[in-house]
Amino acid sequence: MRFRRVRPSKDTAGGNRDRWLVSYADFITLLLAFFVTMYAISRLDAEKLHVAQNSINRALSAPVFLGGFPIDSGLDKDTAAGLSGDLVGATLVRAAPSSQLEEVTKTMWGALKEQIEKEEVRLLHTGKGLVLRLPEFLLFDSGQAKLRPEAKPLLDKLAGILKLIPNQIAIEGHTDNRPIHTPQFPSNWELSTGRAAALVRYFVEDQHLEPPRLEAAGYGEYRPVADNADEKGRQANRRVELIIRPMEKSIKPRLETGR
Repeated sequence: MRFRRVRPSKDTAGGNRDRWLVSYADFITLLLAFFVTMYAISRLDAEKLHVAQNSINRALSAPVFLGGFPIDSGLDKDTAAGLSGDLVGATLVRAAPSSQLEEVTKTMWGALKEQIEKEEVRLLHTGKGLVLRLPEFLLFDSGQAKLRPEAKPLLDKLAGILKLIPNQIAIEGHTDNRPIHTPQFPSNWELSTGRAAALVRYFVEDQHLEPPRLEAAGYGEYRPVADNADEKGRQANRRVELIIRPMEKSIKPRLETGR
C-alpha cells in the first residue's frame, strides 16, 4: 500500500507564516498605550508642580503682618482673635524668613508695642525685608514734607534700634491719588520723595546714622495698599515705609547688649 503525502495548501502555509503579525500588532498596541500613559502622567505631574510653584510664590510674596490688621499668621480667625498681642507677635516672629530679622522684629515689637496695638503703625515681613509702615498723620501735616515735632519721640526710638544693627535701610514715601499742585510740590512724586528724604535727613543729621546705610525713594500714588475710592483707603495709602533689608549674619549679641 502506498501513502501519498498531502501538501498543505498555499493559503494555509501563508497564514502560518503571517501569524507573527498578530503578535507584533499586539506589541505595538501595548507600547503605544504605555507611552500614552507615561505622557499623561508626566503632564499631570507638571501641572501639579506648576500649581505648587504658584502657591509657594504667592506665599513668599504675600506680606505677613505683625501689627494691626489684617493678620496673616497662618492661624484661623477664631484662633487669632483669641490670642493676645504678645502671643500673636511671637507666633509671627517664628515665621520670619531670617533669624537675624527675627531678632530685629522682637526688638522692634517691644519698642513699638503701644503704637502697634493702637494700630498706628504696622510691622510686616515681605520679600524686601522687615517693613515698618508709618501713616502720614504720625509724621507730616497734609501736603507737607516737614516732620511734625510730635513725630520726633517715635523717630528717636526707631533710631535707637537702627543704631544697634548693621542692616541697609530703605525709606519709601507714598501718597494717595489726589493730585497736588503747589510751588514746592508740583506732583505727588515730589511730595512722596520729599517725605522719604526728610526721614533720611533726620536719621543722618539728628541721630547720626551712617549715610551709606540709608536710601530714599518716592513712588507717589502708584503703589497703593488700599482702594483710593474712599477716605479710609486714601489714608492708608498716605504713608512712609521704613524697610530693614535682610542680612545673613546674626546680630543677636548686639541687640541684647546694646553694644
